[in-house]
Parts: sequence; C-alpha cells; structure tokens
Amino acid sequence: MRIVYEINHLMSTPISPLPASPKQPIEALFNAMYHGKKSFSDFANLSIDENFTRKSINRSGKTRELLKPSDKLKGCHEFLRLFLLDFLPLNDEIVFSYRKGSNAYDAVARHAKSKSFFVCDIEHFFPSLKRTRVKSTIATARDSCPIEDIDTWLERIVDLVCVDDALPMGFSTSPNISNAALLPFDNALQSYCESRNLILTRYSDDLIISGENFASLDGIEAQVATHLQETMNGELNLHPKKSKFLHGGVKIKLLGMVLLPNGTISVDAGVKEEIEILIHFYLRDKSKFADRVEGGLQKAEARLSGLLNYVNTVDQAYLDKLRKKFGTTVVDFFLHRSFS
Repeated sequence: MRIVYEINHLMSTPISPLPASPKQPIEALFNAMYHGKKSFSDFANLSIDENFTRKSINRSGKTRELLKPSDKLKGCHEFLRLFLLDFLPLNDEIVFSYRKGSNAYDAVARHAKSKSFFVCDIEHFFPSLKRTRVKSTIATARDSCPIEDIDTWLERIVDLVCVDDALPMGFSTSPNISNAALLPFDNALQSYCESRNLILTRYSDDLIISGENFASLDGIEAQVATHLQETMNGELNLHPKKSKFLHGGVKIKLLGMVLLPNGTISVDAGVKEEIEILIHFYLRDKSKFADRVEGGLQKAEARLSGLLNYVNTVDQAYLDKLRKKFGTTVVDFFLHRSFS
C-alpha cells in the first residue's frame, strides 16, 4: 500500500494529506514515519507506567510534578503529535499557546489599545483534564487526521497520553490536547466577549479580557466562571486568588510581559535583571555563571539562550540595548545557538 506521507524530520510541522489520497491504517503510518527505527509493537503494547519518570520542580514557591517519557514512549508521542494531535480543532482566533507561529507576545499584543483589563487563570489546569475529556477531544480529529482506524485505537491512544487518568505535565502531547479540550469554552466566551466589544485571548490556563473602560468589564468574572462551568461540565474552575482587574495608564503586567501606557510591550524587569546578571557572570566568572542555575554550566547556558530568544520575540529595542552594553558577539552567540 502506497503511503502518501514522506517524513523528512521528526517533530516538524504537520503534513496535510493530499486531497485525493485515502486515509491509512495507523500501523502503516507509524512504519512509514520511522522506517523500522521504532517498533509498532511498542505503540501497541508498551507499558506506560514503566516508561516515564517523575520529577518535582519548584518555581516561585510552587512545586509541580513533571513527567519525562522514555525514548520509546517519546517516539509514540512524536508520532501522535504529527499524525493526530496537530489536526485537533481549536479556536485559533483567541488561543495562542503551544502553536507554531504564535506565542505569548501575540496574546498580549491584541490588548495593546485597551484601557481596562481582567486577568484570571484556570486552577489545576492539566490535572483537571481527565481521561474522558481527553478521549472525546482526541476523537474530534477523526475526520481531519490521516488515520483510517482511529476508533479501533482510540483507547490505546488515550492510554499513551494520560497518566493517573488525567493529562500529565511534561508529555509533549499534553499542550495540543489542552488547547483543543477547551474549544467549547473558548467559543462560548468569545461569543460573549464580542457581544460586549471585549477582546479575549487565552494562553494555556491564563485568560486576558480587555475593553475601553471598567464599565465594559462589569460582571465579567462571573460570566467567565459560569461559561467555564457550563461548557466543561463542572470539570474546571477559576483559580480563586488569581483573578484581578487592571487599569491602563500605568505599566500592566500580562503573561510575564509589561504593557506600557503607550501600547508598546516590553520585558518584565525581573527577566531583564536575570539576563544581565547571567551575561555579566558569563563574561567575567564562569563558575558563578554556572551556579546561577540548578544543573550547572549547560543548564545555565540553555537558560540564558532561552531568555534571549524570548526577548527577541517581545522587545527588539531591549535586545539592542543588551548588544550595546555587553557586545553583539555574546548576545548573538546565545541568541542563535541551541543549548538544548
């Protein structure tokens, strides 16, 4: 049977099926992707519980558990992302998380001309997306994905992407699923916001809603909570201590960025401070540079590279200031080199 997909690189952009091409069995697609380098028997029979490790991380005083899949399980996830999860429907007008060609900056930029803001986030986001929700979400790609026998393999697919009957943090499959899982909520809340001339964006579990004045946001917190409860069958709730109203005319913090009164977006002062400290020690004291990040020199280099690439998407003016202060060579070295 001729396979209509050529896989040149793993983790590449989704390859859409040719218009006249039929769907293919999942085993045929898996074998076409890996050419014998990975076994389909692992996809079909691999013990999930024996193929990941748990790691606790602490950030800003909050501990989270990340799951790291084994190479075999990671291979299954890469296949699923390419041939199934990248085809999940989502509301790309308001959702900017985990999508190629969009980022947190885009989610904030939509609000640049607004004067009043309501921000909130969803509590226990990934763990609240349970197996039943994950299964129904994955099934929404049935018509658009190239897999012929998705219904036959649906339970096994859910096994591969869920742990403890919920969506885990750390699996590469979780972001796509979480984006699509909230589609009913995203659509309902978008419709409400448009009826009030409000701007809505979502980045993972963070929501931003803005308008011309505080009056336009009257009752918005209750509306968001109600839409979330009704569209997600009570499975998700807003974080009770994270909802707040913000007013323009001063610096507004949104998704780790700063929206200035003139509508321009800059990097948070804390991020700037960390970057400048890291570059300073990299140039003058490598041992202190390595000590700044848990994991040593390699982790510190990766951290600085990630921060500078983040700045590159948010604030080119600040990037130019860094080049003038520390030199173009060191900034561009970390900006363009991969340290992963």
